Amino acid sequence: MPGTSGSTSRRTSHPTSRRTFLLGTARAGAGLAALGALSACATTAATAEPVAETTSGRLRGTRAQGAFAFRGVPYAATTAGDNRFRPPLERQPWAGVRDALQGGASAPQPQVGSPAEFAWYWSAIPASEDCLSLSVFTPALRDHRRRPVLVWLHGGAFAIGAGTSAGFDGSHLAVSQDVVVVSVNHRLNVLGGLFTGEHPEQLSAESGNLGTLDQLAALKWIKSNAESFGGDPANITVFGQSGGAAKVTALLGLPAARGYIQRAIVQSGSGAWKLAGPEAAARAAHAFLREFGLNAASAGRLREVPVAQLVAAFAKVSGAAGGVSEFRPTLDGRVFADDPFDPVASPLAADVPVLIGNAADEATFFLAADPRNFSLGAAQARQRIQRFLRLDGAATDRLIEAYRERDGKATPSELLIRIAGDYNYRLPTLAVAERKAAQQGAPVYAYEFDWKSPARGGALGSPHTAEVPFIFGTLDAARPLVQDSPDQLQVRDRMGAIWAQFARTGRPGDTVSGWTPYDGTARTTALLGKSWEARRDPAAHARAAFAGIPLYEYSFPVSFTRD
Repeated sequence: MPGTSGSTSRRTSHPTSRRTFLLGTARAGAGLAALGALSACATTAATAEPVAETTSGRLRGTRAQGAFAFRGVPYAATTAGDNRFRPPLERQPWAGVRDALQGGASAPQPQVGSPAEFAWYWSAIPASEDCLSLSVFTPALRDHRRRPVLVWLHGGAFAIGAGTSAGFDGSHLAVSQDVVVVSVNHRLNVLGGLFTGEHPEQLSAESGNLGTLDQLAALKWIKSNAESFGGDPANITVFGQSGGAAKVTALLGLPAARGYIQRAIVQSGSGAWKLAGPEAAARAAHAFLREFGLNAASAGRLREVPVAQLVAAFAKVSGAAGGVSEFRPTLDGRVFADDPFDPVASPLAADVPVLIGNAADEATFFLAADPRNFSLGAAQARQRIQRFLRLDGAATDRLIEAYRERDGKATPSELLIRIAGDYNYRLPTLAVAERKAAQQGAPVYAYEFDWKSPARGGALGSPHTAEVPFIFGTLDAARPLVQDSPDQLQVRDRMGAIWAQFARTGRPGDTVSGWTPYDGTARTTALLGKSWEARRDPAAHARAAFAGIPLYEYSFPVSFTRD
């Protein structure tokens, strides 16, 4: 994991070289929505600000873009002090009216940098162990309507990120699609998952899955308070991108989450949808403990260590492992008894419809830090492909030739982009779709986002994260990526409508003709953003090219970004 600073504050510069398992705004109709909401919501006499009644106490919010926003709402107690490495605890109700005007603290995490095209994805709000908060965006309060609730889980490879970035503001999506949008902050990296495999009394028996338990605590709070924000507690959709997508797939196999999720949207998942194995997680935890001269029997002393030192040690240990972090949801036998999607989809979510897909050019996100990555020579590209996939020379050459047969005009960099993206995102994402479809339960719908960014003369194509500002409608925040794309408003409106319609009904609607549920035969996939059409198995070539090559392992994409 790049970034070795121990500081727990965030800056406006953000990640490039790290795993991300890991959207300006139209105001048409917003005024009418705001007026309708105004008559239904409580306001303070002096400032006419919206006030919401929750199980935790009263909240004072703000109005923006026709939506009511309540930011930095605590859904659980602080995780500092003796609560560190323990499951989330209920926060005591507050008296009076609590201001919910600003986003909550980010979870402690390393500082990393990002190209301007992706700065919108990362939050500048400083970090604190009192980070278990969420933000709610709604068109109205207590108007006796029950809107779908969409709960956003941010990306960042379980290590970095926050739900408070400018790109995740839910105001436009809430008003334009008449839904309630919630974004969640939770614990990350070692504070969110540290599994030693022994001496559970030192940390807690659930210490390997604290970030997941935080998300569950947020879902419970949301279900209990949905009606206060004009939402339907019986219709909650969890959606996330990159690392957030992996969080969604984990929750689908979490026994304790049963009943809290009615729909799920998985955007650009990767091999990280597989839980960390207990042996690998324990090895990583023991390496982390050695940084402080501790072992599993004395791990409780980590509560005495300043949080900045914990974050710095996490960065060091992850970096020494080549960036691969096993501090993530873990098959610990307690919180998770089975892997949600390996080798088959969990029956726990057989009745949950799933919308799942990826961006067409995922790998350019990781290459963007260095413009030279887009003009590689053939030998450079081959070397990176071989190292990334851990193949011998002959297998590497066969794979490259298979892709070259598909497009003889592709440059070496373009071949690298396609191979890395298919290996790390497209094929693993479709594996989840395949296993979900095999249940023959609730439907799964597959998509590929094929809109092309005009940034850098089109070199980025449709990179990892590209669909997110169109779904949220935060195009102004993502201006360096979106630029003056002439179709941006059309793409925004269609993407938002698809996501909202899926949350409302479990089906993506009729925006794309012939978009039928995914199955293991036709493998129907909708191309969204540019083509707006359904195709039969557009990943067939990639699947054939990778035949015989092990897939779906948790590998770190940064290894293909440099020689």
